[in-house]
Amino acid sequence: MGIYNLLTPKNTGSGVADFALLAPVADFAVDGIKCPVAPFTNPGDEVLVDTDHVFLANKGFAKFALAPEKNKLESKTIGDKGFSKFEHTATIVVPGSYAEVHEVVKNLLNTPLVALIKDSNCAEDIYYQLGCDCVYAYITADFQTGTTADGIKGYTLTITYRSESVLLHKPTTLDVLA
Repeated sequence: MGIYNLLTPKNTGSGVADFALLAPVADFAVDGIKCPVAPFTNPGDEVLVDTDHVFLANKGFAKFALAPEKNKLESKTIGDKGFSKFEHTATIVVPGSYAEVHEVVKNLLNTPLVALIKDSNCAEDIYYQLGCDCVYAYITADFQTGTTADGIKGYTLTITYRSESVLLHKPTTLDVLA
């Protein structure tokens, strides 16, 4: 579309929601991962995913409860001049130490993913999408117990994805596993 005047900032409150949605690429139907699609007729269309993702039967996003006030998303420019893009990094804390969380993290390592991180402005109902139809997101995981005096017990997951822009997903419906 182009470049326009940006005179009225919107959605300026910091932070992301206290949950994240993750899905392995293998769980999506053929062409089920949605990304911005031309023609781009309205301002913002180049970065907006406004079509719902499509999953295989009995598949969907896994919802992770996160530790409050410990989660963030950052996008930083990487690459040489003329060849730059963004590296998006979501850092989320999944609290607790129990068999299911250890198994899920084990199975997500080295697995191509799509992640949706909801903005903390819940009324906007937008998600930051990490992963698209040809470049996927991946996680790294660090586990810690903290001490008996203080600290966090659980996983710090780092979700990384590289692309030419921040992607916003505004779903009509979300397939979330029960």
